[in-house]
Amino acid sequence: MALTHERNRPTKPRNSDRGRLAIHRGRAVSVAAGLFLAVSPAGAADWDFTPRVALGQTWTDNISLAADGFEESEWITEFTPGFLLEVEGQRVEAELNYDLQALWYADNSDFNDIYHQLDGVADFVLWPESLYLDTFARFDQENVDAAGPVAYSNLFETNNRTDTLVFGASPYHVARWGGWAESLLRYDYQTVRYSNTDEGTFAPEDSDTNGVTALFGSPSQSRGFSWRTSGSYTRTDFDESPEFEYARVALDVGVPVGLRTRVTATAGQESDVEEDSSAGGLDTGFWYVGLAWEPSELQSLEARVGSRFFGTAWEANWRRRGSRGELVLDYSEEPTTSSGVLGEGDVPETGFRPGGTPTLDTRVFLLKRFSANASYELTRSTLVARVYTDRREFQDAAGGTEKAYGATLSYDWEAAVRTQVGMTLDWESREFEFDRQDDFGELTLRLTRQLSRTLSGVLRASHFLRNSDAEEDYRVNQVSLSVEASF
Repeated sequence: MALTHERNRPTKPRNSDRGRLAIHRGRAVSVAAGLFLAVSPAGAADWDFTPRVALGQTWTDNISLAADGFEESEWITEFTPGFLLEVEGQRVEAELNYDLQALWYADNSDFNDIYHQLDGVADFVLWPESLYLDTFARFDQENVDAAGPVAYSNLFETNNRTDTLVFGASPYHVARWGGWAESLLRYDYQTVRYSNTDEGTFAPEDSDTNGVTALFGSPSQSRGFSWRTSGSYTRTDFDESPEFEYARVALDVGVPVGLRTRVTATAGQESDVEEDSSAGGLDTGFWYVGLAWEPSELQSLEARVGSRFFGTAWEANWRRRGSRGELVLDYSEEPTTSSGVLGEGDVPETGFRPGGTPTLDTRVFLLKRFSANASYELTRSTLVARVYTDRREFQDAAGGTEKAYGATLSYDWEAAVRTQVGMTLDWESREFEFDRQDDFGELTLRLTRQLSRTLSGVLRASHFLRNSDAEEDYRVNQVSLSVEASF
């Protein structure tokens, strides 16, 4: 058992307000970038800075995602300067990706706007072989209410969008106690900040999450009997809503039944969030039994079943790598919030672009998530497929359940030496509380041509739709042509 290191046009602000909005967005991005880079040891690593700039023109037949028969077409000019910063050294490995997105609308100049997107991650070695720091920062735009008009980019005006800043930092200490044990002590901090939320929706609440994890057990690579004790505590504080607290302690053991197979058992105490999601005590016991199989470095399987505060519980993970592809299946069940989902930097977000994150509220829910990801590489093409389910059982007095399930298929083909052709097909169905279901679909075709060593062109066409049994249906066609220079 390894110790892991875890139909009316929407209104926009008056033109006199637009400069202030851009300034606020810029300040938020500056904060994220500053936190990301502040602890980077200047001069101690190799820095690689790659600027880029893109210019594009897009036509769409439904700029506001209006219902069928009320569509309005629009031409949009897009200017996107950005950069990629990579840092690599003995004690640091980091990557920071940033874009400024400026949009001009031919018939709706009051829609003109500037957006920022930032995505960064950095891992530091503070003290060799013992003390580390993991950080990440992300600034982008999200849909606020999944039941409202859902856009898959900033090009559309829906009155259902917000700027979102997520920053996290996790210092941790690992130690080896001879050949018989190892330990991990980790502190996790995450903040979620919303700004410039559209007036047509509710304002999501900011949050801060603090957590501590401690593990002590047999070495990860031990072949015989294995054991591990663990404890964790997490608290999320919102602006006004009650806090969310969850605690857990456990003892895990593994008994070998073959050279690379173990029978596992887990017992412990945890918070019962069904009773009180803000108490955080060790209210109820839980247990698991399972099997862990690792026939080679290219394949591993762990599965277990047990009992927790919500009833029968399951967990499973299967990973298999080959010379041309990879397959990953994962199923988990844990209490969390929308803020917690936003902070899962190393976990693919459930849903494709139109769906994205769930409603950005503060409700606590039991998240039951299954995902299967597969990739396969041929001589001149790559195929990627994903299927997923996402079930949220809310743990407040209102209760209720929401479900999302879907699939994604993408294919990229190197048609010629400097020409790539791609296709992405997405489908998702969402079952909301109160007997509502929305179905989303998107088909995108793209042609990329490398015009020179630094210049490339992209032609993209897509069709997106939503069919709902409670809200107005809409569908969108879009064609764009852009050129990008990377220096």
